[in-house]
Amino acid sequence: MIDTLVIVTAVIGGIDQPKEIPPQTVEFERKFYTHKEPFIEGNDRMQALWYKCNLIKYSIGHGITIWVDGKIQINSSDFVEQILQHMDGQDIAVLKHGERACIYQEVDHIEHCMRKGNEYLLTRYSRKPIRRQVEAYRYFGYPANNGLNDCCIIAVRNNDTMQKVFAAWWQDVYDCDGFDQTALQFHCWQAGVKINPIIFKPGSYTDTPHAILK
Repeated sequence: MIDTLVIVTAVIGGIDQPKEIPPQTVEFERKFYTHKEPFIEGNDRMQALWYKCNLIKYSIGHGITIWVDGKIQINSSDFVEQILQHMDGQDIAVLKHGERACIYQEVDHIEHCMRKGNEYLLTRYSRKPIRRQVEAYRYFGYPANNGLNDCCIIAVRNNDTMQKVFAAWWQDVYDCDGFDQTALQFHCWQAGVKINPIIFKPGSYTDTPHAILK
């Protein structure tokens, strides 16, 4: 039996422009959100993170939910098929980070670039407790060099285990103002869930710059 699929994207406050998905080799349902949730405090990025971190809530009636950031332009007809191949029976697969393989290296890199005046990273992370966050993970035993993934593309299976992981992920991101990319690594590790890395064929998608920097 083939799992039914839904692709979810949220674009809040004009940060990105809506993008069409070309016909795929695998059937899917599309859900695209632009409205803010009144019960979520925070800026437009936090509003979009509500949809990302609560992804499984949008997969009722589907076996697998795929998150695609608003900045991602899907180009290939086998984009979804490639994701399923990399999922390979696991509960979650996430785009492999293009440069680093460790949450501690990632925070070192972000802090280094902010000291150099990187406007994009300063806007996103200068007020976030990213160092305190990963040091808390280190305290709980999270290992170095345990992989790093880019949360702009996520595929997750709708089951009890992943519902609990995503609930913990959202709590960390919302209540603790955590960095979603490092938080997902920690909460999957803590639950004993392996993240399969997604590695696309060249040209399968385009990562476009945000229309508005927030």
